[in-house]
Formats: sequence, C-alpha cells, structure tokens
Amino acid sequence: MPIDLLKFPNDLLREVFRLCDPFQLYKLSKCSKKCSQKAITLSERKNWKITYCGGNVITIWVDGSNYNFNQADYPEDYFQMSLGRYSNYMDIEFPNGGGADLFIYLIDTLGIGSVKLMEITFGTIANVAKVAKILADRNMEIEKFVIGNVEEVQDVVNFMTTLSQMKISQEFHCFLNFPPDFHFEFVKYPRKVSITDSSWFTIDQLLNCTSVWIELENSSFNNHDLDVFLQEWKKTGTFPNFRRLRIQSDLIDNRSPILEMNLPIENVDYPKIGVSINGHSEIVDPVRVTKDDGTIGWLKVDVGNWSELNFLILFGIQIDKLQRRSSGYCGGGTTVVEELGRRNR
Repeated sequence: MPIDLLKFPNDLLREVFRLCDPFQLYKLSKCSKKCSQKAITLSERKNWKITYCGGNVITIWVDGSNYNFNQADYPEDYFQMSLGRYSNYMDIEFPNGGGADLFIYLIDTLGIGSVKLMEITFGTIANVAKVAKILADRNMEIEKFVIGNVEEVQDVVNFMTTLSQMKISQEFHCFLNFPPDFHFEFVKYPRKVSITDSSWFTIDQLLNCTSVWIELENSSFNNHDLDVFLQEWKKTGTFPNFRRLRIQSDLIDNRSPILEMNLPIENVDYPKIGVSINGHSEIVDPVRVTKDDGTIGWLKVDVGNWSELNFLILFGIQIDKLQRRSSGYCGGGTTVVEELGRRNR
C-alpha cells in the first residue's frame, strides 16, 4: 500500500531523512519538486563529505564508505546500483549543467557542509572553477585541493584568484609548472602545502607561512634564504605549529654555511640516527638544532645532484623523553629517535 510520505509531521520526516543513505535521499528528492524541497528544508547538516574532480563522477563519503554518483549513458540505466562493502555506485541522469550543477544539487539536498577533495585534472578546470566560486561564496571548507599537471595553464592562472578566496583547511598539492612570471600568495595557509614546481613560492611567503607541513621541489631558495628562515625559526614564539620542511633547490650548494654549519649538513656519528614523527617522514643522519625555547629540531642538508634540505621539529620534548630503539630497516646499527605521545602531523 503506497504511503504519502509528505503527510508525515516534519519531525518524523526529519528522522526518516536522517536514516537514509545518500542514494536513498537522492531518489526521494527526485520523486517530485515538493519532495525535493522537503529534503532540502529538513535535511540536517550531516558529517558527510563530498569529492569532485570536475568529471562525470561525484562521491559522497559516509562513515568509511563511499557513494559514487556516475553519469549514465542511457536512460534505461538510471538508478541502477552496485553496492559493496565500502564502495557503492549508482548511475543517474546528470543535469544540463553537468557535474558542477549536480555537485551543488547534492550539497543542498543532502545537507553536506564540507568537501573532502577537489582536484583540477585534464579538461576539468571550467567545472571545478564554477563549483569553487560557489564554495568560496558560501565559505565552505575544502579539506584537500589538488592542481594536476594539466595543459590549460593559463586557465589555472586565471583561476588562482578564486583559489585565494577558498577555505582550504588541510592540504594543498600542486603539480603544475606555471609561467616564469607567475605570482601567487596564500591568504590563508592550509595545514600542509606540497608544490612540485615551487619557483614562485618566495622566501617572504615561507616566513609568513602558518602551515604545519611544507614540501617544495624545484624551488628558487639558496643557502642565504634557508639560513634566514632557520634563524627566524630559532627565535622564541615563531612558527608555533611548524613540524616539517622539505625543500629541493638547485641553488643549494656548499659555498656558504647554514646556521653557521658548512654543507653538507649531516650527522657523522656512529651509530647512525634516523628521526621520524610517530614512525613517519624519517630523516636519516640529521643534526640536532635547538630553538631558543628548547624545542628540538633535526636538520639535514644534502648537496650535489639532488640538493635538498630536510627539517623535522619535535615540539617541547627533551632528549631524555625520546624513545630510542634498534632498527634494521634504516641500515645496520641505526638508532631511531621518535616523538612520544599522540601528536598531529
């Protein structure tokens, strides 16, 4: 016997919607315009997250499972589903505006308040830019944003104004080679920044950076720049959340010191030392440096075919509070120094 769902009291409807998964809510919203309006009005802000890479698939993440909305090739395939333990798929009709319009429809209808991932890939910049502008206007959080090594370089350059308005909270990854005259400055830094062609990332930006984790390849930093940054880091009160820095640059050489140490900078004592944060991002043979407030940092600078600075910080932990254990994966006779306790990377 059919049930007129819309005659239920709003409190009961809200509870029904709360128990629905993304596919069920979507199908309910497509029953009628009135049902869609009810879903939008009564949907609570859920701890669901959405992913969009500009193409014909949009993913909703729910408690470790993902619900993928795919563009169907034929009308007879609409609402066809494939359900698995962690990955679920449903073929649907995309609106005339394509994935960008579907994205907006889903966040409104499903009550989604944050974005897990957005990515610019080949041929997707127009769709991503359209969504990004709306997210910026709504001040919605984007946890991770990725710029791939796409061909539409000038389109991405034009998009960066919108990027500066976006609320990217956790990670920014960029694999694109920008033109030599490209310039961009973050208004707000995410927790992690990773850039594979970072010649545009200046020393002033590094000194102003509030990120926890920074990785810069093909940078334009030289010994003087890195010395300026590390001297600033040593001062009490600077870079309070900073944990990890990796910089690769062809301009790092052995002609001038960093922190009054000649390059290369590495620990030559035996046994060797490997330093990591909770077992991650290990640096082998670093030299210990100490901030004015007692914070311990571990520094290694290589020069040669791949000149690179690696720097790892252990906050507020003295050497007698560090765990030392024997380890074989770093080489014979290696001591691994790890930060104890639960700390966010």
